Amino acid sequence: MIRKPPGIEDIFPDRIELWNRITGTARHIFKIYNYREVILPVMEYTEVFSRGLGDETDIVTKEMFTFQDRGERSLTLRPEGTASMVRAYVENGEYNRLSTCKFFYCGPMFRAERPQRGRLRQFNQFGAELFGSDHPFYDFEIIAIMDSISKKLGIEEYRLLLNSIGCPECRTPYIKELELYYQSHKDELCDDCKRRLHTNPLRLLDCKVESCVTLRQSAPKISNFLCDECADHFTLVKTYLDHNNIEYTEDPYLVRGLDYYTRTTFEFVTHRLGGQNAFAAGGRYNNLVETFEGKPTPAVGFAAGIERMYLLLEDSEFRGEQLDVYFVHSGGETLVKTLEVLQSLRDRGYSCDIDPNGRGFKNQFKKADREKARFTVIIGEDELSSETCTIKNMDSGEQKNINASDIPANL
Repeated sequence: MIRKPPGIEDIFPDRIELWNRITGTARHIFKIYNYREVILPVMEYTEVFSRGLGDETDIVTKEMFTFQDRGERSLTLRPEGTASMVRAYVENGEYNRLSTCKFFYCGPMFRAERPQRGRLRQFNQFGAELFGSDHPFYDFEIIAIMDSISKKLGIEEYRLLLNSIGCPECRTPYIKELELYYQSHKDELCDDCKRRLHTNPLRLLDCKVESCVTLRQSAPKISNFLCDECADHFTLVKTYLDHNNIEYTEDPYLVRGLDYYTRTTFEFVTHRLGGQNAFAAGGRYNNLVETFEGKPTPAVGFAAGIERMYLLLEDSEFRGEQLDVYFVHSGGETLVKTLEVLQSLRDRGYSCDIDPNGRGFKNQFKKADREKARFTVIIGEDELSSETCTIKNMDSGEQKNINASDIPANL
């Protein structure tokens, strides 16, 4: 038997309804905030991610699925959406001539990670990006979108972690101070962080190894180094959140795992996912469009993990879409009549199903139960001769004999 590769899941109908509820709720909220959908390619030239994410990030150095095409060009399955979105924004010039653009996307991402609960090699995200404004209102709006989606879905017991990592100007002296601190504790660092110390010291704050997490607790804080402009920006973001009753916790060591962030960074976290505690995250990236040879364009965005949100909701009392009607018949002429009525209901937009083989009323009712039908409509020999049908409410057990034309009124 051929099996799927590790870290990749099949999603069958028993899971798809809750899955669609998550993505449907996200689409609904995006529409409310006037964000429009973009469908991005699942593969890009590798340079999109090495340039966009940073050569020293774990994603680029360890986790990308990269291969050569027949023209010996290096391609990569997208590990995240923002770099692809920026590439598309720059390449499609009619959009980057607008003052601001609001986009969202939804689809699979790929990372060569060790599979575990909440961490897959093919996983799915939805996300949103705002291009064209540095106003702190949009940092707030992006956060408010994810907060609205979470609340609308009924996700509970989560926290919003918030930080500002400043701009390149105020971050430079902070990184020097960070280097000095970690240099004095070099022997306590993991092997990856010993390398990062010389290539990208800011990444040390994102390490999940226990010894490095302990060291981080006494590391210098970026908040002590923010320039006036970055500090004022962060204050306004928090003011908007406060005035809109969105609770948050400031985390001075929240830098995120990507190099493109400036100023605001945030994560939605929960204790219910174990080690993979973040189910959504994002921030501002004011210099990334320039990296892709676009004109200077401030931007802010976020992405959310659909599988992780599913794990948070799988025990909820969610009742998915039900089949409206399951038809029960006794074969022969009753099947012909049943198909006629069934099709008329489908034409009206009702969901219906039938087993054309019949196999007895008992078996057909069992199948109606398995399909979670709201109603069964029975057309047997008696109903055929009287030109009626019997409709049964599967929850209450109540049933009555009616004309076929009256079925919609009884649903």
